[in-house]
Amino acid sequence: MPAIGMGLGWLGYALGLWGYSLIRGYNVTLGQLMSPLHPYSGAWPPAAIPNTQVLPGKQQATQSTASTTAAAGAAATPSTGSGTSTPSGDVIT
Repeated sequence: MPAIGMGLGWLGYALGLWGYSLIRGYNVTLGQLMSPLHPYSGAWPPAAIPNTQVLPGKQQATQSTASTTAAAGAAATPSTGSGTSTPSGDVIT
C-alpha cells in the first residue's frame, strides 16, 4: 500500500509540474519530467516553445495547418464594403 501511495504521489507531482510547464509555455516534454533514467537536466526555466510548435518537443506545425488557420482568420474578418445587405444576406451595390 505505501508503494502505491508513493507512486500515485509521484505521478500527481509529475503531471502537475507538466501542466504548469504547459501553461508557462516551457519547451519540456512529459517524458523528460517523468523519466527516472533520462530526466530533464537543462537550465530551469527551460526555453519557451517556439511559435512554430504546437506542443513541447520536436513536433512542429505543418504549413497546411498554418495556412488553414490564416485562411480561417481572414474569413472571419468583417467586410468593409460600401454596399448594403438585405435580410437574406445579398449585397446591393
